[in-house]
Amino acid sequence: MRTLQDNSLQAYRRSYNALKEQILSHRLAGGQRLPCERELCREHGVSRITIRHALRLLEQDGLIRRRRGSGTFVRSLRAGKLPILNADFTGSMRSYAPNLERRVLCRRQASLPPRIAELLDRPGEECLYAERLDVLEGKPVAYDRAYIPAELAGRIDEAMLVRVDFLQAWAQAEGLTISHGSQSVEAVTAGEDDALRLAVSPGQPLLLSTDVIYGPASRPLALFESLYRGDCVKLVSTVREVRHGGTSTD
Repeated sequence: MRTLQDNSLQAYRRSYNALKEQILSHRLAGGQRLPCERELCREHGVSRITIRHALRLLEQDGLIRRRRGSGTFVRSLRAGKLPILNADFTGSMRSYAPNLERRVLCRRQASLPPRIAELLDRPGEECLYAERLDVLEGKPVAYDRAYIPAELAGRIDEAMLVRVDFLQAWAQAEGLTISHGSQSVEAVTAGEDDALRLAVSPGQPLLLSTDVIYGPASRPLALFESLYRGDCVKLVSTVREVRHGGTSTD
């Protein structure tokens, strides 16, 4: 049986998701002022407390800014560092960097390195190995290494690899179901090869994100290692609620 608290949680999430979709699809443009809270309550059929909760989450996501005495405004597409919100690379690029250019540096079949094979639970298997560079306004901002088991890479070509929505395109082409992913992030320093690709000095701090993509029954499907320039990119996660003494993020 649903409780009043359950219904309240669903209400603010519905309002949050609806407003977020309008912002990311540019139906609410950067710099545009949102309707007042009373109008938003009427539009979404919720209480003022609920709409304030939804707005607070949007502000934490960096999608809106609130000016005392002036109102609430949609943030411009990008200001300062490029944010990647809640590990959603595709949605973040569409929202903040629609002119991002992705280049394939190499693409070949190779044996899975032992460390990667262990993470994918595929010892001794072959994979499609690809290196890609993301360039924004002429500046390299990220570089990644993709490891995709050969049996799941038969339909992948260069045109697919350069797509910002690669995961969705790949899953559709191969008939895969992506259930979830895991991400670990750590600070590293640029080696000589990484520095050359990202146009930075050797030893400059970088963010290394290791993402494992899973299918049903938590079967690992692919692994991506992404290096981000710390002076160009920031990773943003939003804490939603506290559960059993810990935090939950989206």
